[in-house]
Amino acid sequence: MAKVCIECGKEIKQETDSPYCNKCDDMLDKRFEEIEGNIIVFKELMDKEIEILNKFEKEDIVELYLRVYEDFKEDGDFTEDETRILNTIQKTFSLSENDIGKDKVVIYKESPVKKIDKTKCPECAKDIKEDFNLCPYCGCRLKL
Repeated sequence: MAKVCIECGKEIKQETDSPYCNKCDDMLDKRFEEIEGNIIVFKELMDKEIEILNKFEKEDIVELYLRVYEDFKEDGDFTEDETRILNTIQKTFSLSENDIGKDKVVIYKESPVKKIDKTKCPECAKDIKEDFNLCPYCGCRLKL
């Protein structure tokens, strides 16, 4: 019995392990590259793209995750959007730490914002009024 392409329904005449005909396989490969580009440039992953990625094997998704991870890492610290994308890929496709590497799991940490006491000068620690721009005692700039 001949195999049938699960994408277009045409009969697959050549011997292959792929469930897709050559035409559909090439089309899916192009879409995969487009999706990878969109993830890197726009830092988003849409539902339609997830549907397409579901047609690929887990190894392909792991490679995608690692390439996107490396690209984002080149830019420095991970932003919230980059972390969200990587976590979405990891959770949607059930990628474990063993699949991608424990050091490649990204967790976004917001940098703590230091709260300034507006009634004391940060330099000389003397009491000042809240609406001052400069400390009247040492000249320290109080507002950015």
